[in-house]
Amino acid sequence: MVDVVVKIVLLGDGGVGKTSLVYRFIENRFSRDFKSTLGVNLLKKRVKIDDKDVSCQIWDLGGQEAYRKLRKLYLEGAQGALIVFDVLSQKSFDNLEDWVQSFIQIRGKEMPMLLIANKIDMQEQRVITKLQSEAYAKKYNMKLIETSAATGINVESAFEELIRRVVAMIIK
Repeated sequence: MVDVVVKIVLLGDGGVGKTSLVYRFIENRFSRDFKSTLGVNLLKKRVKIDDKDVSCQIWDLGGQEAYRKLRKLYLEGAQGALIVFDVLSQKSFDNLEDWVQSFIQIRGKEMPMLLIANKIDMQEQRVITKLQSEAYAKKYNMKLIETSAATGINVESAFEELIRRVVAMIIK
C-alpha cells in the first residue's frame, strides 16, 4: 500500500542529462543514445523513505526552448524539483536562473529544489567549478549535489533527498 504520492520534476536545458539521471535512478542503466525529450516524459518509481512507501511521479521536461510554453502545465502540482545543469556547459549554468524562476513563479519558494551538477565523471572537461555551483545553490538556499548519470555517482541519493524533503513537507 502506498502511503504518499509525490510529483517531482527535472528542469534544465536540453542535453544536460535529465533523462539519463531518471533512467539511472529508475532502472540503474545508462545509455549515451537517449534522444532529446519531446515535451515531457513521465516515469514512476516506488521507494521506501524512512517508514513511508512512496509512489514517485517523475516528470522529465524537455529543455528545448520550443517547450517553454508547456512548462506551466507540467509544473502544476509539482512538489519538488531537481534543477539540473551540465558542468561541461557554461550555457546550461547561465540558464539556471530561467529554470529556477519558472519553478518559483508557478510553485512558490517553499517547494523543495535541489541543484544538480551533472556529468562530474568528466572532470578534465569541466568548465563550471564546484565553488561556482555552491554559490548559485546558496543564492536560493538549495542543496547542491554533484552527480554522474554515466557512473551512477550520487544519482540515487539526489532523488531520495528530494523525495525525503517532499514527503516531510506533505506530512507537515
